[in-house]
Amino acid sequence: MAHALDAFGNLNSAILFAATARACGPFDQTPGRKRPVSINALAASLGRPFETTRRHANALIDEALILRSPNGLSVTTEAIIEPRVARLTDTCHDLLVRLIEDLAGDGLTLPSPAPDIAYDPRSGIGIALDLMLAAVESHGRREENFTRLALLLAIEWAQRRAAHAGADRASDPVIRTSTAARILGLPYATTSRNIDALVDSGFLTRSGAALRPVDDARANDGRSALAYRARQLIGRLAQSGFPMRQPGTAYIRYRAQAQDLG
Repeated sequence: MAHALDAFGNLNSAILFAATARACGPFDQTPGRKRPVSINALAASLGRPFETTRRHANALIDEALILRSPNGLSVTTEAIIEPRVARLTDTCHDLLVRLIEDLAGDGLTLPSPAPDIAYDPRSGIGIALDLMLAAVESHGRREENFTRLALLLAIEWAQRRAAHAGADRASDPVIRTSTAARILGLPYATTSRNIDALVDSGFLTRSGAALRPVDDARANDGRSALAYRARQLIGRLAQSGFPMRQPGTAYIRYRAQAQDLG
């Protein structure tokens, strides 16, 4: 989501663009997914108010990133190759490749690639966008504000990654407001204000400078839903011909470095 923020300036526009692109963008899809999508359908899929969705859709239309027709909204090939959008989609793809590479490195059994299918990175980009949208959809009931949701997920990810990297994998890492701001590339003041709201809502606890996510039924349900969806998407990736046995050969640009959590 940090790269979505960097490309679009706000998560509402970035996620709306991703949802439109997945519904009817120029990816390798079945014909039924290439029909224009309505604002109503986008608002329902993202759990956003119609007026909020319409406002951000109009802004993207003004920027020629979304095309409006009598049948609905769509994303053109010209929009996908626009430099900042291409940077986002390529990065999403390469983060998915890195995820597969890391899962293989951890010894997880991955599905076998479909035989005799040449992998097309456009399929991987579509699946990578699906995975980003799945994070929003599976956790949306916890927090409707996309910036706060992104911060909550970033803090949960940072805590688990830091704990996993510890010598005994049981340490209690200290994740600070500055860490969350750095992960998402947000101003410190914006991050602090939204983290205060997450603490007030009971999603985070604060002990001194340390932030810790609250494990409750909503959090566990969201993680379970996202894990289930991720397994489905990895299966689809394998069926697209992705080189599961040599994932490092599939990067469009490069393997991104891990975030510094210090």
